[in-house]
Amino acid sequence: MKEIKAYVRNNMVDAVVDALAAMPGVPGVAVVPVSGFGHVHDDRDTTVRIRMTKLEIDVPDAQVEAVIDCIVRHARTGAGHPGDGRVYVTSLEETVRIADGRRGDASLAI
Repeated sequence: MKEIKAYVRNNMVDAVVDALAAMPGVPGVAVVPVSGFGHVHDDRDTTVRIRMTKLEIDVPDAQVEAVIDCIVRHARTGAGHPGDGRVYVTSLEETVRIADGRRGDASLAI
């Protein structure tokens, strides 16, 4: 199982979430507004404040590549700017559904 975290531009969130919702087997997504700062790699090494949205999705290993492809395809602006966001994938040791105690991939089932 993997946790996928994606930081995307606020104006791209609806397109990404709608596309993820249309994918079979995606159990859901958490949508969290975030703010922070980033460095622009220019001659002045400028620091800029940013507001983005973090998407968090837990999926079985077999779905990881399809979910990443979906996020990248729908979050990228037409020009593909550096500020379009980033996707991180981490391994999950265990997941437990609180309602019924299911563990592992079964806890992610819809």
